[in-house]
Amino acid sequence: MDSNEILLDEQQQNVHTKFPRTSWLSDPNHVRQLLIWSTYYKRNVHRFCREYLGITLYWYQSLALYLMFSCRLCVFIAARASAKSFLIAVYAVCRSVLYPNSRIVITSGVKEQAGLMISEKIQVDLYEHSAMLRREIRDIINNQQKMCVRFWNGSEITVVVCSENALGHRSTVNVGEEAKKIKKDIMDKVISPFRIVRQIPFTKLAPYENDQRFAEEPVEIFISSSVEDSHWLYKVAKDAFQGMIAHAGKFFIAADYSITLRHNIRSRLQMIDDYHKFDPITWAIEYENAVLRENTKAFFTYDMVRECQVLKKAFYPRRDEDVINRVKNKYALPKQDGEIRIVSCDMAFVNRSGNDNSCFSCLRLLPDADSRGHKFYRIQVPYLEAIKGQEYRRQAIRIQQLKADFDADYIVLDGKNGGSGIYDLLARVLYDDMRSVEYPALRCMNDDTFAARINNPNADPCIYVVNASAKLNSDIANNFRMMLSQRQIDLLVDKDEG
Repeated sequence: MDSNEILLDEQQQNVHTKFPRTSWLSDPNHVRQLLIWSTYYKRNVHRFCREYLGITLYWYQSLALYLMFSCRLCVFIAARASAKSFLIAVYAVCRSVLYPNSRIVITSGVKEQAGLMISEKIQVDLYEHSAMLRREIRDIINNQQKMCVRFWNGSEITVVVCSENALGHRSTVNVGEEAKKIKKDIMDKVISPFRIVRQIPFTKLAPYENDQRFAEEPVEIFISSSVEDSHWLYKVAKDAFQGMIAHAGKFFIAADYSITLRHNIRSRLQMIDDYHKFDPITWAIEYENAVLRENTKAFFTYDMVRECQVLKKAFYPRRDEDVINRVKNKYALPKQDGEIRIVSCDMAFVNRSGNDNSCFSCLRLLPDADSRGHKFYRIQVPYLEAIKGQEYRRQAIRIQQLKADFDADYIVLDGKNGGSGIYDLLARVLYDDMRSVEYPALRCMNDDTFAARINNPNADPCIYVVNASAKLNSDIANNFRMMLSQRQIDLLVDKDEG
């Protein structure tokens, strides 16, 4: 008996008889070779990618791809520009070709972001460069209603936005693209229940029924940049790591910015430019895979802030040249009935620490009421600006600029730490030579001592001076925590989603 025949059971040895004589598969040797190569490539998918599809992979991508086909839970935490989306696209097409009737669902907090997996990674990077892949793909649908890749063997890759409206889909593989932006309740209630066992036609035949050797577990894959340790994805990543150590069918990989440098995905000069662009915390999270750790006794938690990041419409101040040329601000927000607007100012100055910044917050106070009819103001924060401490006059002019651009009703000013010097400037007429604008004098509305510093009866009483005390600081912190917990404050969504 030929050694290759040992690999085939009775059904496989006779499968050639199911085809007409004119078929290539009517030859038992051809059937044998097909089965052997199919098994070989399923066990060595990185070689299938290189030898059959003609797609070149880096060493770390080959390793990751091999392990992803061996596990039911995969978590890939990687820095920006580490080609993690490309790797997922390669995995999706390889899975679709090698496992007929696969249903791969790619989901993200923003449909357009997940859609890039099809419109750029598959349709451009892979489809255009692989003749064999083009033979496998039946069609690509890319429109507002549906985004999917359909294969001749019945497999399908579909993009789904992560929301409650996504109900009804089915998948053998779930992929969470930039998973840290996906809400846990939506993932648990909507996305995870998509998963079903892949339907394999031959397992319905008598010799293979109830044979657990052919059972396949549905797969879940998460790709993302790093997260804080209170985020749900961190717990999933930890579970994947521990499962990998225990050989429990789970897999975890992390890749920082050194991967992008090693394989020349980005140059060293590009990385240096990015390093200077980002603040240290953002750089550590996005490029070094740093995990922000939260004290168990923290008064404010990341979850509190994250749940309030719902505001999608940002305000931007006017540029100086637009003011001079009388160009309307296309980012202006129309004022609602009963709305109050505030520019809040936390000051820093050049003679203090080089790390200290002045921070200006633009706040919208919108009348609202809870289910019991209790009225309150919902606060929206459409703009924040932090600048290195500058001399008093420059900062006073910036406050006046923001008040005018934002159409603010009031200014909140710290009366300590040099705030009195800023107040003295705001209480006089100021000329802005950058915009060729003269700003009227303003006056304190809540503190007679401050108001008496510069006596101008025509000044607009719109400055609220805060003289902080231990009790006031405590009251502010408690009130802010309550507003976060009850979601009475709307913060901007993160930069990537925005």
